[in-house]
Amino acid sequence: MTVDLRSTWRPARVIEHKVVANGSLWLVLEAADDLPAAFEPGHVLGLGLKLTDGSLMRHAYTVSRGTPASNRFEHLYRVISDGRMSQRLAALSTGDIVYFHGPFHTPIQQEVRAEAEQIVLISTGVGIGPLYGYAGKTLNDGERRPIALLAGFREQSDTCLASDLEVLSRRHSNFSWQFTLSRPANSWSGLRGRVTDHLPETIDVAKLGTYHFHLVGNGEMVHLLRGALTTSGVSRERVSIETYFNHYSKPSSEDIDRVASKLLLTTRHKHRA
Repeated sequence: MTVDLRSTWRPARVIEHKVVANGSLWLVLEAADDLPAAFEPGHVLGLGLKLTDGSLMRHAYTVSRGTPASNRFEHLYRVISDGRMSQRLAALSTGDIVYFHGPFHTPIQQEVRAEAEQIVLISTGVGIGPLYGYAGKTLNDGERRPIALLAGFREQSDTCLASDLEVLSRRHSNFSWQFTLSRPANSWSGLRGRVTDHLPETIDVAKLGTYHFHLVGNGEMVHLLRGALTTSGVSRERVSIETYFNHYSKPSSEDIDRVASKLLLTTRHKHRA
């Protein structure tokens, strides 16, 4: 009998669980049954924790990295101060059981258009998890196109995966990365501001049409940048997204035009003319 993996809750064992930044943890799970667990960065799984009454507390989490050969999959997540699920996840120890089902959503590697000549990955917060996982996977699979990752955080204590990204950039000359902080301390020597402030300097605006952009994180950033990019002439197929929260954020046309004008000095009004 065929098992519907998208609706069947399956057990997984905690293999590793570690703090990687202020309030952010990296969780490694291994399927504890005989069914396949072939997940990729950008897939979304429902994770469930069994309560005392036998029911499951559940929430969706994006896969940051997957190792199908060992049935392992990994998630970068943030603990929400008033969140029920993330607080319980944070209390898990090695060997504990988590339940999962899926996958849902399209993995990043399938979303990036083959005809694009360059790839830009943009995230806020723990949205960096699947972008790091995708970059590592596609580069190890032989991707030769330039890949640039721009990640935004509030404070330096929120940043994570810097050493992993540095290793990746040393191994692959076509990969680069940068962090920017919206609330930097005086000692911070990196970029300052939001990712929307620094996208123009991350790309060659004269070749805007050659890129594929993948955006992950706060809906405010995702919808603003997608609107600015499409307003600037980037086809909608070249801008793939995943929103973690603020799903229904609606940036104003003025904000979209402001960001678009930095990309191509082209506003929505000129496109309408």
